Amino acid sequence: MASKLTKPLKEFAKSIHAKFSSTVKGEPEDQLRAPVETFLIECGSILKIPIVPVGETSLGKIGKPDFGISTGKLLCGHVEIKAPGKGADTSTYTGHDAKQWKRFCDLPNIIYSDGTEWTLYRQGEPVAHARLGGSPASMGEKAATAEAAQHLEKLLRDFYTWEPIVPSTAKQLAAYLAPLCRVLRDDVLDALTNNAPGVTDAAKDWRRYLFPGADDARFADAYAQTVIFALLLARSNGSDTLFLDKAIEALLDHNNTLLSRALELLTDTLVQEHLSTSLSLLQRVIAAVPTGTMSGGRRDPWLHFYEDFLAEYDPKLRKDAGAYYTPVEVVQAQVRIVDDILTRRMNKPLGFAEGGVNVLDPAVGTGTYLLGIIEHAMERVEQEEGKGSVPARASLLAGNLYGFELMVGPYAVSALRLTRMLYDHGAGIPGDGVQIMLNNTLESPQEKIPEIPLLYKPIGLGPVHTN
Repeated sequence: MASKLTKPLKEFAKSIHAKFSSTVKGEPEDQLRAPVETFLIECGSILKIPIVPVGETSLGKIGKPDFGISTGKLLCGHVEIKAPGKGADTSTYTGHDAKQWKRFCDLPNIIYSDGTEWTLYRQGEPVAHARLGGSPASMGEKAATAEAAQHLEKLLRDFYTWEPIVPSTAKQLAAYLAPLCRVLRDDVLDALTNNAPGVTDAAKDWRRYLFPGADDARFADAYAQTVIFALLLARSNGSDTLFLDKAIEALLDHNNTLLSRALELLTDTLVQEHLSTSLSLLQRVIAAVPTGTMSGGRRDPWLHFYEDFLAEYDPKLRKDAGAYYTPVEVVQAQVRIVDDILTRRMNKPLGFAEGGVNVLDPAVGTGTYLLGIIEHAMERVEQEEGKGSVPARASLLAGNLYGFELMVGPYAVSALRLTRMLYDHGAGIPGDGVQIMLNNTLESPQEKIPEIPLLYKPIGLGPVHTN
C-alpha cells in the first residue's frame, strides 16, 4: 500500500535537487531549511496533525535546534538539520556536531536529518529511522522511493503524536526531570544575558528580597528549580499542569505560596516570550506524571527525591550545598534523646507535644528532622492521652515547628511533607501554612533587610517567638 507521504516526499526531493543544481551556491545546510519546513507542514496536514515549525528555537545555553515543532500550541519536539552527506547517526559525529549533540541529547523528542537520512531520538536513544533511496541533492525525486515514504510516515507520525512516557517511581522521575530543569535554567540565564523584560525584573526582586548578592547564574538555578518543583507539587495535588492557572490554584490551596508566585510570574506575556519553549516542554512532561507517583504509600516518595534529583541535575551543587540524606534511624535516635531531656529534665510531660516547646531546624533540608518529631510526638500522645487527643496536639505542634532553608528545592519538599503529615494526624494548619521559610541561617544579624513588598510577604522571614 502506497504511503500518503509519497507525493510530498517527491516534491521535497525535487526542491532540494533544484537548489543544489542552481548556479548560485550557498551553504549546503541552509539549502535544506525551506524544503524541510514545507515538507514537515505538508506531512502534518496529510496526517491530520496540524503543526507549526518555529525556526531557530532557543534553548538558552543548550543551543538553537533548527526548528521547534508545535502541535495544538504545545511544543511537540525539535528538528535539527545537517548538511547533505553528514547522515543522521549522531554516534558518528565529531567536532562541533558531536559537542552540539551532547547538548541536545537530553531533549525528549528530536529528529536529526541531512535530507537523505532521518532519525528520531528520545533522551539520546534512536527510536525510528528512515532513509531515502539516495541523495535528493543529486537524484531529485528518484530518491523518493515508496519504501522511504512508508518509513518516513511512521517516523513523523510517531514524532508528531509524541506523549511523554514518564517513569513510575520517584527515583527515576528525579533523573528524568533533572535534564529538563537544566534546559529551563539555561533558558532563564540566556534571557538575563539578553536583558529580557520581565525576567530581569523578577531577578531584581528575588535578589533584593530573597537572595541578596545572588548573581545571574544563582538566580537562574533557583528560579528553574522553583518552577519545576511548583509544577511537580501541583501535579502531585491532582492539577493539570498544562494550565498554569489551575496549577497556581492547587498550590495556593495547599499553602505553597512561594511556588504559586513563581508560576504567576510565568503567566506574564513578557516572561513567556523568552521561556515558552522550555516551559511548554516541562508542562507537557509533568502533566504526564501519574498522579500516584508522589502520593506516598508505605515509603514516602519525597524522602530521597531531592538528593536523587540534585545528584543528576548538578552534582557539584549537591556537594557544595551538603545535600545528603540523613538516615531515618539517626534522626529517630536523636529525636528520642531530646524528647527524653524535655520530659525528665525540663518538666515537659509530653516532650515535643507540650505547649511552649518550640523547635527550629536551621538547615531543614527536606524536613526529615521535623517529620521525625511529629511522628514521635503523635505516637506519645496516642499512647498517653488516647487517639482522640492527637488532632488537637498536632495542631499545637504545627504552630511550634520552624525550619529555615536556603535552597528552593528542599524548601518546597519540606513544606509539602510537613503539611501532608500534619493533615494525616488531623491537624489544623496555620493560616499562612507550615513555618518553613526561605532564609540563609548564616546571614549576618546586622544585615539590613529591605521592607518586603506585598507579593513576597507570605514567604518572608517573620519573627520567631520562643517564649
